[in-house]
Amino acid sequence: MSDRLAKLKQTPVGRFFDEHNSIYILILITIAAVITASPKFTRIGNIINLTQAISTYGILAIGLTFIFLVRGIDLSLAYQVAVDGTLFVMICNTWGFIPAVLITMLTGCALGYLNGTIVTRLRIPSLIGTLAVMTTLKGVVLMLNHNNGSRMVDITLFGEKFSRIYNMKFLGFITPTHVICLAFLIVLGLFLRYKRSGAEMYVVGGNPEAGLFSGINNDMLTRLAFTIGGFSASVCSMLVVMRMNASTYNMGDNLDIIAICSVVVGGVKMQGGKGNMAMTIMGVAIIQIINNVMTKLGMRTAMQALVTGIVVILVLVLDKFTSSIKEKRA
Repeated sequence: MSDRLAKLKQTPVGRFFDEHNSIYILILITIAAVITASPKFTRIGNIINLTQAISTYGILAIGLTFIFLVRGIDLSLAYQVAVDGTLFVMICNTWGFIPAVLITMLTGCALGYLNGTIVTRLRIPSLIGTLAVMTTLKGVVLMLNHNNGSRMVDITLFGEKFSRIYNMKFLGFITPTHVICLAFLIVLGLFLRYKRSGAEMYVVGGNPEAGLFSGINNDMLTRLAFTIGGFSASVCSMLVVMRMNASTYNMGDNLDIIAICSVVVGGVKMQGGKGNMAMTIMGVAIIQIINNVMTKLGMRTAMQALVTGIVVILVLVLDKFTSSIKEKRA
């Protein structure tokens, strides 16, 4: 029996669960909640909507994962989504869809690079620097949306409204959002695994002093991580706009909190140097499943926020506890 257990731990799934014991409890909570909410939860329409939410928020969380890897945090992501989304609608209505996509992605990269530059050039902690950028972007998005207003998309794509394209289904259940998120997972996952810059990001977050001694450009990789985060925010913003067929001044509300909670629940370390795309998506899925189940159970928004906060705290406590046990064993 012990030999079988040892072999199981050597598999990729076994190694994952051995390193992230707190996920066991979260999975049990999720399964129990799903069973409680059935059959509303298991309806095909709800499953598609749930996986679309996982894909949309997963893209934002994937970008945040890179920032976490280099020991950073970005509190401006929510308002980056709002600004990018508003620009996307404005340019769509003026110049068309393709220019809007390109300019929105470039804007996202620029905002991310700005955050990275503030952190690396000015030596301002990412918590403070991105908080200042968040406040600035909040003012920008209010001005662009005429304070508390919104902007509707006036154009169609292939003769269809954006919301229709967002919900378009291939093979009965695959939507464009799923495809885009899968592309993100594959491309950025391969980057982390096989590209030298991806491997060096782990060193920047895990042991920056060793990185400097080995010739790694910590500042450049930090700016790259924030740029990827900004790019992810721009793609997320376009998907949110397509879902609503409009942009609003508050379209990014709580998205940063959702992303941070999801990444933490997935086991990505805020101290840097540990995490991957699979962990992030698992965290996003757990948070979205719990929220979806609570909605199906008719729980109020305040209670949903409370439960989500408790789950995140539970993960952090269990992670700290299991880490200390492993250190003692070592």
